[in-house]
Amino acid sequence: MSKIKDVLVLHHSHLDIGYTHAQPILLELQKRYIDQALQLCESTEDWAEENKFRWTCESSYPVLRWLEDATDKQMKQFGRYLQSGQISLSASFMHTTPLVTAEQTIRMLQPIKELRSRFGIDIKTAIHHDVNGQPWPYSQLLLDAGVEFFIMGINIHMGAVPFKRPNAFHWKAPDHRKLLTFNGEHYSLFSQICNVNAKNTDSMAEGLAQYLQKIEDNPAYPFDFVYLTATNLPLYDNNPPDQDLADLIKQWNSESREQRISFVTPEMLYARVRKHTEQLPTYAGDWTDYWNFGSGSAAKETKLNRRTKQGMKAVELLESFQGKADGRYSEIKRQAWEQIHLYDEHTWGAFNAIADPDHLNVDIQWAHKAHYAYQGNSLTGYLLGSQLEQLSENPLQGDNPEGIMLLNYSSVPIKHDLQVPLSFRKPGRHLAADRMRQVLMNNDRFTTEESYGVIELPPFSWRKIPYNKLEKVKQASNLEVIAGAKEKGNDPFSTMNRVFEIKVSNGRIESPYHRLDFDPVTGRILSLYDKQRGWETLDLTSPWTLFQYVQETIDTTVSENSRQTIFSRDVEKGNNSISCWNNDWPAARQTYSRLLDCFVERGANDATLVLRWDAPGVDHLEQRFTLFNYRPEIEIKVSYMKQDITTPEGTYFAIPLNLVDWRCFYDTAGQLVELDEQQLPGVCRDFVTVDKSVSLFDEDHGVTLVCPDAPLVQVGDFNFGREHKQIDKSANPLLLAWPMNNYWETNFRARQPGFNSFTYLLSTYRTFEPTAITEASTQAVSQIYITPVMDCKKEEAGRFINLESEHVHIFDVKPAEAGRGIIIRLNNVKDDNSEAQLSFPGRLIVEAYESNILEEQLNSLATQDVNTLHISLGPKQIKHVLIILEK
Repeated sequence: MSKIKDVLVLHHSHLDIGYTHAQPILLELQKRYIDQALQLCESTEDWAEENKFRWTCESSYPVLRWLEDATDKQMKQFGRYLQSGQISLSASFMHTTPLVTAEQTIRMLQPIKELRSRFGIDIKTAIHHDVNGQPWPYSQLLLDAGVEFFIMGINIHMGAVPFKRPNAFHWKAPDHRKLLTFNGEHYSLFSQICNVNAKNTDSMAEGLAQYLQKIEDNPAYPFDFVYLTATNLPLYDNNPPDQDLADLIKQWNSESREQRISFVTPEMLYARVRKHTEQLPTYAGDWTDYWNFGSGSAAKETKLNRRTKQGMKAVELLESFQGKADGRYSEIKRQAWEQIHLYDEHTWGAFNAIADPDHLNVDIQWAHKAHYAYQGNSLTGYLLGSQLEQLSENPLQGDNPEGIMLLNYSSVPIKHDLQVPLSFRKPGRHLAADRMRQVLMNNDRFTTEESYGVIELPPFSWRKIPYNKLEKVKQASNLEVIAGAKEKGNDPFSTMNRVFEIKVSNGRIESPYHRLDFDPVTGRILSLYDKQRGWETLDLTSPWTLFQYVQETIDTTVSENSRQTIFSRDVEKGNNSISCWNNDWPAARQTYSRLLDCFVERGANDATLVLRWDAPGVDHLEQRFTLFNYRPEIEIKVSYMKQDITTPEGTYFAIPLNLVDWRCFYDTAGQLVELDEQQLPGVCRDFVTVDKSVSLFDEDHGVTLVCPDAPLVQVGDFNFGREHKQIDKSANPLLLAWPMNNYWETNFRARQPGFNSFTYLLSTYRTFEPTAITEASTQAVSQIYITPVMDCKKEEAGRFINLESEHVHIFDVKPAEAGRGIIIRLNNVKDDNSEAQLSFPGRLIVEAYESNILEEQLNSLATQDVNTLHISLGPKQIKHVLIILEK
């Protein structure tokens, strides 16, 4: 007798926004699938409970689109089957990548509130199929949203699963709460192993018996049931409800077989699993995704979408304090966020994107996917321009701007080398429409305009400066020492006073913080010396040097030049969670072939080593290493024309580090995670996707690499495809920036020819401190936005928010969705209790409430003399506060 009594089948359409169909087609199909599911629910609602058809909407995004057009009759029917348990809604918005930020994840969970309210249901479960993981903070954000049960159904095609599946466990969140989690089989496995298309119960029994034997052979399996999901083959993805499956299950159950088969919803599975909660293990750590290396196949668009999200931070800060800019503003913002989300969704293109990269359908699906990034960027650019015009109080049309406006939208102070484009001071007519041609978050640091010294802007602040108050800083000549600007007093809004020097000599650039030595003949960087700590940062014995270009390909003298050399897919092995990675795949790595140019550019407050190279796989490769007199980071910029290569290839920039007994932290969705120590067993260590930065350090020294544009890094060595269970911590690790690759064998792009540019920032320190790293990383990814001001008779400055706390960080400021007040989200970066004081200069607090992530009021918060709010946070806690200010 088998210990397994029930086979629980969750029927769903796996949502890929792309892949099987062009994106607009499948989104319309997904709406029709809900109609079809309602018909099947209706035709079976009088059947026995175990035979009733049940359908799970695994993502809320298609449901929201369906509701836009549904009739009252359809919505009532939908609500009835939600109440009866024949239809279920998951809390998951869509299947995402680790590119999502914490605030973006929270926004994706907002529909839970609307759907709960509209249909009078509890939504306590979330599902993610296909994707290989979720950032660790996702666990606590789900709990904050009232989600109690999380289901994963990983596809290990170029991926992997933690632990032995199927299994359930308590996923311990960063704040120490626990989320009950089911680590299920690959989605669609019921349809596959039971060969349901044959419509033969004996055939079903044969396949099921083989699967159940595997379960019986696992003595640690605690349940008397198995849980599998069904799709509608041959469409594994974006499939409609199976019109025959209910009849087939009904027939099976009429035949007195040993196991009963029944449709279930996530809620029904949750009810079965939670009976065993005391038996289940607990694991803490990041569920690090194996799949997101594919984002490097669209590096330009990934960079753009990351910058768009920074622009949206400024938009929502300004809207919180000055309101909407025009009548269509809210709808434009909704569309912008939707495009941002759609770009970060896990589907990037057609199923044959690699096998047939010149196919028309491949071009069509990529055009739609790329459009999400470009559309979101442009809509956000419009919103940002509108808000800045409102803040500047500029007229639609005027003559001769009188000054400039600067905005620091970030939660940290930023030092800014004030460079004003000549066009800002051009005499004659100036139009608001002309100013809004500049999408500010797309602009890099100005390098050829007039420089007016270095200023520091506090967090969440703005400043207006008349042109007649600016003093131009002299540009250093080729023989001059580069000196900093001068400044008076301690006013935090003013230009810096002390004079620092940057010394430039043949083969050396020296700032107050670092000394960079290079060979002008070969272009090789010989040393990067941390002057403040007396430390040579680089491993000088390494064949690589600072940010050395590397092209990685398959070694064709050993193996076929095919992605199968890296991952030889076998569906049967995948269905049994057996790895198909070739961990010893032979890689060939090449670097520069010839130095074309080497020189130093002088700025008023910086010096830049410029290197130009011939190199394999790219044309016009240029690297720029900038040392500043006012900030300790080294800015590294790289640009090149990528050649049109469709065979497997990775592009790296290597940093050999002089560290021993080192540790590594990276951030994901705003949370710092320790490599290995704070990752679930079996998840990806070969590479990580950083939210902002990655840090390596030992007891005496450390390095942080901030990655504003390209989020992929490898730590320790060239690790892709090695399927490491733990990273080797031998001395002198390589840190690898990994901006581009085309290794994925489906879905992602085979080629990305054309111009690309990326910015990184490298900093050194003595001791790794999470609060300092969070602040420095936020500074590095944030920009000071600058725009002309038409009427600027005097200097003015202001702050929106003041936060006093040692370890609490504001990561999101936005208008409340209900239309009254603002939402401020705070994160305690320490694993201890922390306190924070929150105030709003020039504004009185009328009311304040703690809320959840759905912006539902929880309890009132007391203020101190109507000016200051005191907030306590537990270890690694995220808090959401609703504040209503005096107008």
